[in-house]
Amino acid sequence: MKNQFIKQLYINFVLPSLLISLLLAVLFLKLTASLYILAFAFVLLILLVLVSIRTINYIEHLRRNLINIENGSLADIDIKGKGVFAELNTILANIFDRIRTQEDELQREKLRRLRSVIDGQDQERNRLARELHDGIGQSLIAVKLQLENAETQNYSMMRAGIDSAKNMIDNTIEDVRRVCNALLPAALNEFGIVSTLRALCSELGSLAGFIGVFENEGSLERMSKKSQVYLYRIAQEALNNIAKHARATQVVMKLTRENNIVTLQVSDNGKGFIFDPVYVAQRNGLQNMRERTQLLQGEFSIKSEPGSGTAILVSIPYKTENGKDQTDIGG
Repeated sequence: MKNQFIKQLYINFVLPSLLISLLLAVLFLKLTASLYILAFAFVLLILLVLVSIRTINYIEHLRRNLINIENGSLADIDIKGKGVFAELNTILANIFDRIRTQEDELQREKLRRLRSVIDGQDQERNRLARELHDGIGQSLIAVKLQLENAETQNYSMMRAGIDSAKNMIDNTIEDVRRVCNALLPAALNEFGIVSTLRALCSELGSLAGFIGVFENEGSLERMSKKSQVYLYRIAQEALNNIAKHARATQVVMKLTRENNIVTLQVSDNGKGFIFDPVYVAQRNGLQNMRERTQLLQGEFSIKSEPGSGTAILVSIPYKTENGKDQTDIGG
């Protein structure tokens, strides 16, 4: 391949120079027999050949640099040449350096996202462990103690103890259902993202003491499962943060689809906070929402002011499960 390339260079550069020089020499011989003219023609011939060979060397050097860039080896790039060739080699080296810097940044971003996902999973496991230990575990212990005490009582007190144990078991079943819904709500598969978010907004509002208002515009019936699960997690995280920190009395959740963009907005009338990107980056809940949005190739933003509440806005591409929707962009 290399020999063929050099051969083509000699054919394109050296051979035309030789032919032109020979034609000039023959022309001069016919016009004059002066030795000075012949010497001038010979020198011109040599100069043309040397210039052509030098140009070929620069082009071959440029070719080697391109091959090294293609192979990802910046250390092997050698900036030589004069004029346009030196400038071209420098430009190539700068381009490769920028490409390598961008690749390093992309690699760091991938590692950061991976760490965030792993941290989020660990937090979810820790939360689940606390739910099982402090909630369901304690309820089962209470049921066991209630049944043991019933064995030593008279009939009427035993019946009362058994009835109390049944109520505890019913409450435990509800706790199990709540934990399962928090992990992955069955309603998401059965009824879709719209009904599930409406129920989530209402239920968490009842538990946390705020009025939950849910609004929906646009059809999302064929939205991909991954997008549905991630949107649910984002909405769940946003409502949990409001319940813990916002002291809000009203929360409005809007889920809309316009063409190929799905938007989730969660706003509250709580105490708000002074927006600080450093503070936001350090909050795991907000960072998890941002990471999930980025994994869906979407955009995430927060607006908040002290005393004026907080609004979280998520915009993601609409993706379908089977990809047949006309507005689908890769679901």
